[in-house]
Amino acid sequence: MGQRIHLVRAFVAVFVGLALWPVSSSAQVFEVIHPDVIEGGFEFESLNGVVLDSVEDGDERSAHEVAIGYAPTDFWKTKFAIEIANPEGEPGEYEAFEWENVFLLPFGEGHGAHGSHDHGSHDHGHGDDQFFALEAIGIFAALEVPNEGGFDSGAVEVGPIAEFKIGPLQTIANFFFGIPFDDDENTGIAYAVQVKYPVLSQLGIGFESFGEVENVFESDTEEGYFIGPAIFSEFDLGRNRILEPRAAVLFGLSDDTPDAILSINVELKF
Repeated sequence: MGQRIHLVRAFVAVFVGLALWPVSSSAQVFEVIHPDVIEGGFEFESLNGVVLDSVEDGDERSAHEVAIGYAPTDFWKTKFAIEIANPEGEPGEYEAFEWENVFLLPFGEGHGAHGSHDHGSHDHGHGDDQFFALEAIGIFAALEVPNEGGFDSGAVEVGPIAEFKIGPLQTIANFFFGIPFDDDENTGIAYAVQVKYPVLSQLGIGFESFGEVENVFESDTEEGYFIGPAIFSEFDLGRNRILEPRAAVLFGLSDDTPDAILSINVELKF
């Protein structure tokens, strides 16, 4: 236990140091989609991305998304979200509406274990000596309608989402195709990976990585990649209510991406 506490302290020190690194450019939100569905369960999410250094007037100081979700069955969860941008020196503005859906497939160690919001242990009966275990797998499908341009400028995003265990590491992976409605736009791809190592019953550390390639089937592709450390928490509030805060510092690895973004997400399941 003492070794784990020292590891947490060292990770927090590195995390805080990275958070003070000078950055610029526009903010955005980041989320790794979990393949978890609990019949009759509600979810409230607040996703936030903040530029950590000065930005020019008119550029986004922060970006935010607020969402509410519900699972009418044990295999389907649907969610409605709005996106808000906060430009420097200007009032916040509504950017887009999203309708997101998770369809859980009947595979994995966690299939059928959907009666509780508490997924902290991710232990569904497989032994600790099992090095690899597929916990859950599903399909994510979303519709995005931007404020500027409306439905004709919108897009759908669809692809697989999976959660699996590799030794002590809890891993979630997403891979999506983005298909725009505008004939002048082309299909893109995006991925997200979250790796978490549980150090305490309510605390995990790890990293997240995100990437996006626009016009993937054309010669003039545009790419953006982020990676950085993350801290994960989970608190049982009683009465089947679970609060899951998560914070990450994500560094842009491409010329056209921000240098770094502080990403803070909070999810309440009830």
